[in-house]
Amino acid sequence: MSNSEKWAWWTLGVVVMTIAAYGVFLAFLGHGPANASVFALLALTALPASSRRHFQRRTFDEREREIANKAVRAGFSALWLAFIGLILVIGFIKGWDTTLTVPVWTLAEAVWWAAVLVLGVQALTTILLYRGGSHA
Repeated sequence: MSNSEKWAWWTLGVVVMTIAAYGVFLAFLGHGPANASVFALLALTALPASSRRHFQRRTFDEREREIANKAVRAGFSALWLAFIGLILVIGFIKGWDTTLTVPVWTLAEAVWWAAVLVLGVQALTTILLYRGGSHA
């Protein structure tokens, strides 16, 4: 198993743990600014030795570089689709001329959810491409 694949499994675990912790906080505390504290768990993605921050001196071969590039593209494409989908849903439900008032903590939480989405899709894509064989 390559370092990239180890990173992907670790990151996927951290993302699942963050989502589960958010669900627990939501069940016990309700929806509010205190729920944003669970996103600190995302810092665990930098913890293991297989973290991408330790890859500076190691060069990727062609396959690893291609998988990493496809994973990053998939993560940000999912974020873009989610963003556009959210705008369309709000537009169709509320109307296109409506004004939205959003608390600042909700906006900050949206940024954290975007990070969860990008990391989760990137890790899942990395795992799937490594498991997919030499045609990745």
